[in-house]
Amino acid sequence: MRAIKVLASAVAGALVSGLVLGALSRLFMRLMTLAADGEPRFSWTGTFFIAVIYVAAVAPAALTAAITTRWWRWIAAALGTAFLMAPAIGISSEEIGYVQGLSTIAWIGVGAATAAVFATVFAAPAAAIWLVDRVRIPTSVRLSPA
Repeated sequence: MRAIKVLASAVAGALVSGLVLGALSRLFMRLMTLAADGEPRFSWTGTFFIAVIYVAAVAPAALTAAITTRWWRWIAAALGTAFLMAPAIGISSEEIGYVQGLSTIAWIGVGAATAAVFATVFAAPAAAIWLVDRVRIPTSVRLSPA
C-alpha cells in the first residue's frame, strides 16, 4: 500500500509541475518569437512534446522526493534541470531566429521571455518536489483500520 502512495504522489507531482511549467515555457517561447519580430507558429504536437519533456525531466526528482526527504533528492532535481537545459537552449535559439537589427525594446522583450523560459526550467523540478512534499503522508501518522 505504501508503494502505491509513493508512486501516486510522484506521478501527481511530476504531471502537475511538468504540465503547468511546460505550458508556461511554451507560452514564453511564443512571446519570445513575437518580441523578436518573428512569425509565431503554434502546433499542438510541439506543445505536447514540450510538456512530455518537462514531465520526463521532473519525474526522477518527484520519485526521489516521494521516497525520501534527505538532501540528496535535490541531486535528481539538478539532473532534471540539466536535462531541460539542452532543449531550452535549442528551442529558444530557434524561436528567436535572426535578431540583427532589433530595437532596444525588442531586445528587452526577447531577454525577458528568454529569462522566463529558463526560470521554468529551474522551477519545474523544485515544484515537483514541493508538490510531492505537500501530498506525502508523514510516516509518524498511523492510519487505524476502519
